[in-house]
Amino acid sequence: MIRRAGDILAAIERILTFIAVAFLFIIMVLVVADVFMRYVVNRPFSFTYDLIGLYLLAGVFFLTLSDGLREHAHVGVDILLHRFSPAGRRLSEIVTALVGLFVFGLISQVGFERALDNYQQGDVLAGAIPWPTWISAALVPFGCGVLVLRLLLQLVGHLLSLAAGRDLYPLPPITGAGEANSFE
Repeated sequence: MIRRAGDILAAIERILTFIAVAFLFIIMVLVVADVFMRYVVNRPFSFTYDLIGLYLLAGVFFLTLSDGLREHAHVGVDILLHRFSPAGRRLSEIVTALVGLFVFGLISQVGFERALDNYQQGDVLAGAIPWPTWISAALVPFGCGVLVLRLLLQLVGHLLSLAAGRDLYPLPPITGAGEANSFE
């Protein structure tokens, strides 16, 4: 059951990462086109800064949070982790998941309330184009909500593995264990 839930969540995360990559490509195309229009034609786009800053960058960041955790691509402090037993490593993963659930659950809740308030108030960005702010605000609870699901899955997986005494959910790899005495 854990494996099936993990596979479904991983498929969702890959789709969101693909969308974020598309956003990144659109950012690149818009910046190049805007520079061309500004310095060659002397008619820059009026919407580039707002579109990139309000929607695309938020999408790139928040849509990849959970996939980054799944792939262990985040920054981790594992200076002592290689000295822990597998049970100790599981306990540290459980504590990390609990703290992450609290923090990102709170961010999701507050972000959802803000996005809902922006939607109900009809908030728009003042500028050449009245961009609705609720869309970018909704990216925060959406991305953090998927991360909460990943953290919940990790918590349950590590708890079940610890209780069963066998690997029902894999431990993350320890990076740099052979470089423990080096700061390079």
